[in-house]
Amino acid sequence: MNSKALCGSLILLMLLTACVSSGPKTQYYTLYTQVQPETHTPLVGDKLSFGIGPIILPEYLDHPAVVSRTQTQQIRVSGTYAWGGNLKATVGRVLASNLSEYWQQDSVWAFPWDNRARPEYQIRIVFDDFAGVRGGTVSVNARWMLFEQGGKKEIAVGTIQLSGETTDESVEAYVKSLNSLLNAFSVELAKEVAEELSAFQ
Repeated sequence: MNSKALCGSLILLMLLTACVSSGPKTQYYTLYTQVQPETHTPLVGDKLSFGIGPIILPEYLDHPAVVSRTQTQQIRVSGTYAWGGNLKATVGRVLASNLSEYWQQDSVWAFPWDNRARPEYQIRIVFDDFAGVRGGTVSVNARWMLFEQGGKKEIAVGTIQLSGETTDESVEAYVKSLNSLLNAFSVELAKEVAEELSAFQ
């Protein structure tokens, strides 16, 4: 290769490297538990066990990117802002952790669990909404179903609807609002399920 060709190849390589490295880096987010001791709702019983899930989210949230809506109900997919894991699994993990703490029960597991040791009670949750507008209102609306006998017998159902406002249009504020609502949802779910169980005792 002559000097001119070599020089041209080096310049092309430098340009391609600049194009690749100049793009914005993906930022990853997750949801986490927020335990508040004053919200504890202890359950009576030493050998209670709960399975949380399956969790069902709206189909448009089945995406690795953080998804929100606009004021005109369009879907806004944030290409450079993504969840640090599967959103459905993360929601189940946060709910199981919160419920375990609120109920003061160790045997609360997120779906899937070992079929050889199925939990006594199972709570299936269908989220009709788990999103909102960045810089606007965020909503968490869900229906829950409580089963016993290893998930074979439905004994209670309920609906929880919560909403909140984001502090600004950033993805950080949007995720923080979703996280707060999910934890508030955990508190309401803990109370409602505890009330239903007390009726059977």
